[in-house]
Amino acid sequence: MASDAVIFDDNNSVSDLANFISRAKTIEDDAALFVARNTALAVYVPVLVPADLGQGGYTILGMRVHRLAKPAEINASYSLASIQDRLARLGESSVDFALPPVEENPKWAGISVPLSGWEDAGTVESDLLSSAAQRGIDAVAQALPENPGLPVLVQVRQQIWAADVPDLEIEVPMGAAFAMHALGFLMTGGQCRVLRNGSWTRLSNERGHVLVRKASLLG
Repeated sequence: MASDAVIFDDNNSVSDLANFISRAKTIEDDAALFVARNTALAVYVPVLVPADLGQGGYTILGMRVHRLAKPAEINASYSLASIQDRLARLGESSVDFALPPVEENPKWAGISVPLSGWEDAGTVESDLLSSAAQRGIDAVAQALPENPGLPVLVQVRQQIWAADVPDLEIEVPMGAAFAMHALGFLMTGGQCRVLRNGSWTRLSNERGHVLVRKASLLG
């Protein structure tokens, strides 16, 4: 039976979730996927999603794992706004989080993210990723017209964030650097592990994970 609430391990876990959702909402005001197994709650958010998941391009998701005080079983998506609303209702010392009453069904949430089978591909300096992210942010701003529609916005983002981070021996798309930067995962002087699994690339450190899928064109 699916849970209608989760009990976090401590107040820090609640604060971490609130910060993660707030950052995600500034990138893409969409939804978050909650996947709870036992006492681990994985929360996925979109950073870059193709207009049509079946027509190639990159899908980039951010993910953080939060510890729960009691086991739960959840696999559901909720709007970021509704999650923030529920978090705002918590008292300062409360760790009992009631899930939003209405579920969402974003297309990206149906993508099957590998849970195992990842192979180590090396490490990359966080400072290098931070610099690449800022260059990409500037490039997107310069490439966009004054009042871009959604199709133009998606196209420009896909083109710029799909390029590889320069000065790296490991192939890492600029969008992965942007996701690590925008979600607050990068630490000055730190490093990120790079892992591969088929068409997937993962950047990981103690603050969080970024998952990148490069899709092939169908047809």
